[in-house]
Amino acid sequence: MNTDDREENLREMAALGNLKAVRAYIRSGVDMNSQNKMNEWTALHWACVRENKDVAEFLICIGANIALKNNKGQTPLDVCKSDRIRALFPGFNAINPVDTAAGERDTKSPPPALHELPFVPNYITNPDLTKAWDIPEDALLNAQGESGYMRQLQHEASVSSGIPTGQRPTQTHQTVAQSVQQTTSTAMASEEERELLVYRGHFDEENLLGSVFVNPQAQTITGLSSLILDELDGLPKSFSISRFNGKQIVPISTKQEAFSIDKVFRGDDDAVVVIAKSE
Repeated sequence: MNTDDREENLREMAALGNLKAVRAYIRSGVDMNSQNKMNEWTALHWACVRENKDVAEFLICIGANIALKNNKGQTPLDVCKSDRIRALFPGFNAINPVDTAAGERDTKSPPPALHELPFVPNYITNPDLTKAWDIPEDALLNAQGESGYMRQLQHEASVSSGIPTGQRPTQTHQTVAQSVQQTTSTAMASEEERELLVYRGHFDEENLLGSVFVNPQAQTITGLSSLILDELDGLPKSFSISRFNGKQIVPISTKQEAFSIDKVFRGDDDAVVVIAKSE
């Protein structure tokens, strides 16, 4: 897959709000400021117009170019639909908003509707919602080592001082940047996200509910239960989780719920088994 394809995939993930995939593409070397050849939209443009706050906030905090314009002369700020997203931009004033390039801005003028755009990618007109939570294979780091990943982590860690003059964050954004830096420092000392398969009642294909991605060192067993509840369907109304160690299902005690995931799920083949609680 060539660079252009991966850049377009990054923009698609930004439009879908898949933050994990956006981070993975950027860490693997995809240019976050790349623009579509026809409409010249960036990942930040799509995150803003689709109101994907987490993705937009992340891109801005790691130094995405907020001044890039599409083929209509619009910056990401120009295509925002609400002050909820506009407030992410350094220097934005909800009472008297000012465009960094064009002076006063009329917040009553809505951004163009998608059908008014000269070119709308297929992933917008016919979104593949199955991509909204997965990390595509072409976004994963290659086997040549961790240099690209480490460079991106270091870039995130230096975000508070690395944003070009004129794009430096306000105090609010400084706080967000510091949060990114703390998260990055933790990530540098911990392992990559791990996929855990989740089964209902028994360990067999017929009872496979799906999978969740976790940070084994940073998340607890309680957090794992909450993640399963948030992301998977077909769950019992009330349940506990157990560990399948490749041979048998091992219960997880209430005392172990505060443990980090890697302290309980240690084997490479360990899986989660959801057990319904009797009412």
